[in-house]
Amino acid sequence: MKFYTALLILLLASPAFATPVATVNFTPQAGFGGASEGRGTLKLLFGKPRPYHVCSDGRVLANGTFRLDQTVMFEGEPPRHRHWILTTVRPGEFTGTLSDAAGTVTGHSENSRLTLHYRLTGPLVMHQTLEMMPDGTIDNVGKITLLGIPVGHLQETIVRKPTAAE
Repeated sequence: MKFYTALLILLLASPAFATPVATVNFTPQAGFGGASEGRGTLKLLFGKPRPYHVCSDGRVLANGTFRLDQTVMFEGEPPRHRHWILTTVRPGEFTGTLSDAAGTVTGHSENSRLTLHYRLTGPLVMHQTLEMMPDGTIDNVGKITLLGIPVGHLQETIVRKPTAAE
């Protein structure tokens, strides 16, 4: 009897009987459409960690591009406003601009992960990895490099705000 019970448990636990898990396709619209809010910390090489708060609102424009407007707030500083414009080059590949970046933004998505790369100022480059969690929150980890050497790090949790219809 124990053999049959063990066999039944093994069969039910096998991938053929497992409940399928929906894969998330992390596009800018899926991750940032509507209102969201992020809280995180930025740490530069010789500085103290700086907490920040970001309010975002994203939407698809008439020409099919995605626009994300953001207000970034660091304690003791005036709020900064910036915006992203992202265009789908092909499924999973994006290009665009960020108003406070010094060059083109490139992006790649695969399942629940979106990676973004862009030049900040001079030789500083931001490498961000955003991971959409099953509950809809986004884990944003960024690495700032200077000539390929890490000089800064950010960690942020982003939460979608419910719409009036929800």
